[in-house]
Amino acid sequence: MEISAHCSFCEHKEFDFAKGNLCGLTSQKADFIRKCSKITFDENAKEEIAKINLEYKFLQDQKTKVIGHLILFSIIGVSVILADIYFTQVLYEAGWISTGSVIGIAFGIGFIGYAFTPYIKYTNTNSVVKSQKQRMDNFFSLYDYSYDINYEDENYLTAVTLRRSKQKIR
Repeated sequence: MEISAHCSFCEHKEFDFAKGNLCGLTSQKADFIRKCSKITFDENAKEEIAKINLEYKFLQDQKTKVIGHLILFSIIGVSVILADIYFTQVLYEAGWISTGSVIGIAFGIGFIGYAFTPYIKYTNTNSVVKSQKQRMDNFFSLYDYSYDINYEDENYLTAVTLRRSKQKIR
């Protein structure tokens, strides 16, 4: 994880338009290897945790709707195509030749495309958000912290509980 990502969770972060992210303790750019010995977690960390986890939870809640949409409109699309093929055969046997079959197949393909659009968007967004959550969880495990979230609480400061996850052995 980049050094600036550590700073986004720290309470000591400061921002200067000329220099970028600075450490509030030293007024210099952060300079450490792997992890910062002076990092402090409180409001900034809770805000980032809440933001990433709420987005992750929202996507998980959308999964059933997206899959239902995919199944429903795929079935409609395939049904339109099959019905079009059947009616085209019936009309041909009756002596009619029609371009309606092309239009019916186009509508069927349109329904199938409509079925897959939200699913593709969901999978792309889900992979990004899962990656963000995984990086954040790895980040906190680097500092031996874990967190709990009460999704019912609308105030992220009280909804997120940070705690040490491991006892240090001396």
